[in-house]
Amino acid sequence: MTGIIGHEKLRQALRNIAGMQEPPHALLLAGPGRTGRTQLVLELATLFNCEASDMEQRPCDKCRACRLIAQGNHPDVLCIEPGDSFCRGGGGHQPHPNSRDIRICQVRGLIESVSRYPFEGRCRVMVIEPADRMGLEAANTLLKTLEEPPPATVIVLITAAPESLLETIRSRCRILNVTLVPSQTIADGLRERGFPAELAERAAVEARRRPADALAFAEQPDLMDDRGRLLERCSELAGSRTAERMSYAGDLAERWRRDRELVLTELEIWETFWESFLWQSAAEPEASSDALEGLRAVTEARRDLEAQVVARMALELMLLRFPTVRLADEVSSESSRNENER
Repeated sequence: MTGIIGHEKLRQALRNIAGMQEPPHALLLAGPGRTGRTQLVLELATLFNCEASDMEQRPCDKCRACRLIAQGNHPDVLCIEPGDSFCRGGGGHQPHPNSRDIRICQVRGLIESVSRYPFEGRCRVMVIEPADRMGLEAANTLLKTLEEPPPATVIVLITAAPESLLETIRSRCRILNVTLVPSQTIADGLRERGFPAELAERAAVEARRRPADALAFAEQPDLMDDRGRLLERCSELAGSRTAERMSYAGDLAERWRRDRELVLTELEIWETFWESFLWQSAAEPEASSDALEGLRAVTEARRDLEAQVVARMALELMLLRFPTVRLADEVSSESSRNENER
C-alpha cells in the first residue's frame, strides 16, 4: 500500500502471516497512533484477499478485492471504533453516535456479523481500534470470541496502551509492535511522494517520527506551527506546579463552553504526548507507569465531559492526575520526583 512509510520488517512479518496455512486468529498491533497502524492492517487484509495467485505479487492494487479494501467497502474487512458502529439498537437502547468508547452492544453486533464464513474473501479481517477504549463488559464479550474464534477470521486489535487490555486478551493474541519511524525514513518517503525536500525534512522532524502526521503537515504546513505550540505547552505543563495546572484547566473549561471540538482536539494532543512518553520510556517501568497514568487521566476526563460532568472539575482532576515529569526538547523518559505544590 502506497500510504505506508517505513515499517519494512513489520510488513514482511505481515506477509509471512498472510502466507500461513493457519494464520493466528488474533493479532495485537501495539504502538503509538499516527504511525500507520491502520494502513498496516489494511495491507494485511489485501495480502489475505488479493486475487493474485502468487503471494509475491500481492497486493496487486488492481483486483476487485484490493480496490474494495482501498475504498473501505470490502464486506469482509470490518472495523469497529468508538461511536455506534455495529450497534443493533432495539429494546429501548439509546443511540450513542458520539460515544468515545467501544461498547458491549457494538462488540456483540460485530461478533454476530462474523458468525458465518466470509462473504467473498479468503479471510475476514475484523479490526478493533482503539482496543483500549473497550469497557470491561465489551472486553469480556470479545474474550469469549477469542476463546472460540469464528472460521476464516483474523481479529486485529490496535492500541497505543496494550497494558490497558485484559491480560487474558493479550495472551490470546500474537503481539506485533508498531514503532515510531526514523525521521530520515519519513523525509525520504515524503520526497518520493513529490513534496519539496525542505518541506519534507521539516514535516518529518515536526511529526516526531509519526508518518501520518508528517503527511498531514506536508499537505498543510500551517498545522505544524499549531501542533508544535500545543505539544510544547504539554511539555511545560507536565513539569509544572499545581497552580499553573489549575489555571490551564480553568482555561480549557472556558473554551469547552464555547467550542467543544477544539478542547477534544487538545485532549488528543495530550494523548499524543503521553503515548510518545510511553514508547520512549518503555525500558523504564516507573516512567512507563507514569505515561499510562497520563493516558488514563485523559481517557477518563473525556468520558466525564461526555457524561456532562462539570467541565472544570473533570479537567482539573485530569491535570492533578498527570504525573510530574521533566522533559527536554523531546519527550524524555526521565521522571521528576518533585511533588506538586498544594
